[in-house]
Amino acid sequence: MYYGDASRLEMLQAARADKAEVFILAIDDPDASVRTAEVLKKHYPHLKIFARARNRQHALRLMELNVHYIMRETFLSSLDVAQHALESLGLTRAEAVESIKRFRALDERTLKEQLEFKDDEQKLIQNAKLVSKELDRLFEADEAQVNKSELVAAKER
Repeated sequence: MYYGDASRLEMLQAARADKAEVFILAIDDPDASVRTAEVLKKHYPHLKIFARARNRQHALRLMELNVHYIMRETFLSSLDVAQHALESLGLTRAEAVESIKRFRALDERTLKEQLEFKDDEQKLIQNAKLVSKELDRLFEADEAQVNKSELVAAKER
């Protein structure tokens, strides 16, 4: 285990990054994280980088650097909470899982799209409006499913 500024080449050399196959990047500060990824990509292009991103913007910056695997810090836990909430509203586990799967696919597709024009505010706004409409459709489908589940439960009583 090494402690220090991982964006400093000397630190990475001391940690023998040249011998590593994988680098886990879990730095809290997004700027420091991106700086480290830049140094790794430049000096150790063979490394597979697995990174934790603090938020969507941080993820986009890491995606620009072609980081192999990026996980947004609270994304999976948020999906898990949403699934349980849907189940508590009457959806079966399978229905809730399917709903979360659709949302996740939309979100991941949107993130990839946003990478293409992340510096163009007008295109980001336009994309956000389109995604908002698509989310409305997903939420309406979930609401219809909840209502259907409630009817089935009421008939069974």
